[in-house]
Amino acid sequence: MTLVAAAAQLAARGAREREDAVLRLLSRASAAVGAYAVVQRLGWDPVLSLNELPTGARAVSTLGSPVDLGAYLALLVPAAIWRADRERGAEAWIAAALVAAGLAASGSRGAMAAAAIGTAAYALISRWDARRALRSSAALAVLLAAGAVAWACRAGASVSDQGRREVWKTSVNLFLARPWLGWGPDGFAEAFKLHRTDAFVTIAGANHYQAYAHNDLLHVLSSLGLPGTAAYFWLLAALLGAAAAALGAAKDRRLPAALCAGLLALWVNLQLNPVATEVWIAAALCAGLLVSLARADENAAFPRAVLVVPALLLSAGLLYAADSLRNDLVYKRGLRAHVAGRFAEARVTIARARRSRTCELSYLMGEFNAITDWINADRNVEARLALLALADADAREALACHPRLAMSHYIAAGSARIHYDLGFKERLADAAREYDAALALDPKFGPLLDARAGVTRLQSQSSSR
Repeated sequence: MTLVAAAAQLAARGAREREDAVLRLLSRASAAVGAYAVVQRLGWDPVLSLNELPTGARAVSTLGSPVDLGAYLALLVPAAIWRADRERGAEAWIAAALVAAGLAASGSRGAMAAAAIGTAAYALISRWDARRALRSSAALAVLLAAGAVAWACRAGASVSDQGRREVWKTSVNLFLARPWLGWGPDGFAEAFKLHRTDAFVTIAGANHYQAYAHNDLLHVLSSLGLPGTAAYFWLLAALLGAAAAALGAAKDRRLPAALCAGLLALWVNLQLNPVATEVWIAAALCAGLLVSLARADENAAFPRAVLVVPALLLSAGLLYAADSLRNDLVYKRGLRAHVAGRFAEARVTIARARRSRTCELSYLMGEFNAITDWINADRNVEARLALLALADADAREALACHPRLAMSHYIAAGSARIHYDLGFKERLADAAREYDAALALDPKFGPLLDARAGVTRLQSQSSSR
């Protein structure tokens, strides 16, 4: 979010004559992303070298997901059309065609519907009475989003739409359970575990991890409650105000029309799908450009000192991202060493990554999962005791850092179970207690249910002796 905030601030406060250049750059980037999606869909992956697309026939390009690819290109379809409309050159039209082809290769229905709205909105806003066209486009976007939601809720919906409908039901229940403050930023996934319906488990499976509401309004309602939702609507109102001001001040409405249309397309898509950080950064740049165009005085320049805060935010975000990437590469190198059977190297490398990111639950879980293999490979008693102590240390750290996460209790229960299997019979009660604590937070998670059932059988066998 630091990168998103910095992108919006820098775009809004930049030099007025640079808006065209920034949007052209975004348009060219989207064409490159679209071209990569096309060749990927045709079976050639020159960069990521994917032997098989992770979602079958749907391209992912550099975004990692067909849904995120679709969202990114739908946001920038109006920019591609604006560039072709303005420059009238072959290169601009080819770029627009590549964006459209990449969007088709993503196979994202929500993104394609959003792109259609963006295209229509650009045509309306750039050609007709600006403010009336903006209001009509916004109303059309709302109607399309409502229609898409109704379509997903229809009888005989596809499996994916049925799952989305169950997510929406659970999101409403989450809001009703905590209407004032919600479940907190990034709290949706853990809250969803407590409230997910049996129908959702049937559709998606007991092991499915659901991190988003697949609807931005429901996500904000369930995560931030009514005050956060009020802030969200204030943001939308402020952007609409900036859009109206930018269109009113523009001599050539095509540039602000492209920005308005792209953001409307994103909003429609957000009623059905989440989007990745890359999409948010591109959207923040578009929003910042729109605010810049809305400034009353074209010649007014922001003092350079005003740019210090967003520049610092951007620098801090990039530095943290680079350090996180470096550390993640170290951790993955440790996992590869573990898979290859080089356990000593894996233990040292994973521990190095863990030290750099204390409380990172994925690293804790990765190390804990590897400990069983390390114990089985080393028959030395002292080495095994050291590994058991490491398992308990991982459990303590997980519980101290994330006491309200089911996975922390899962690690603690697993550590107790390993101790039991190696002769420390008194630890079975600890395993039962921690599994119960995990199930209280995630009552329908398949592996947890299976693990608790295994402990129950052991307890039954022990009591019958």
